[in-house]
Amino acid sequence: MSFAQDLRKGKIDKTLLTPGVGEVDLVLLLDNVYDTFNVGGMYRVGDASGVSYIYHCGQTPISPNPKIKRAAVGLDDYIKHESVPNILDKIKELKKAGYQIVSLEQTKNSQPYDKVPFSGKIALVSGNETFGVSEAVVEASDIVVELPMYVVNKSLNVVVATGIVLYQIRRCLQGDTL
Repeated sequence: MSFAQDLRKGKIDKTLLTPGVGEVDLVLLLDNVYDTFNVGGMYRVGDASGVSYIYHCGQTPISPNPKIKRAAVGLDDYIKHESVPNILDKIKELKKAGYQIVSLEQTKNSQPYDKVPFSGKIALVSGNETFGVSEAVVEASDIVVELPMYVVNKSLNVVVATGIVLYQIRRCLQGDTL
């Protein structure tokens, strides 16, 4: 069997997964991400970048769900996660715990993701595939970042965009220079 097949069946030792988790405090909040394949993809980019927790906020679906499990290649069995009805309550809780809230959204005040010197505990918020991060969450955020778009297209798939920003955050938290 391949590693991916073993992973999907839960046959991989959990200590082999998410290397480096615990070295940095990095969590992910999904703000009404509706598509189960996108939700599953968040587990893949989350694991790859060392996310220790995923919060399914609002109407974001959660496992047990065969579509999430398939897209997550079973990583939903390894990354801690929970359903959170009210994202603003979770944001307040995370802020009290010392997390900086970073929303990934295009706004008139958002900063290019690769120009922010991320440090400390980070909670990244990724939003709905059509509507993005809700306005109330953007207002509650400490920083709003975006990926610059250079030609016709003005957005990327939420999983792709989240992966790019998570890797940049991870680089900064590990001390790599901007």
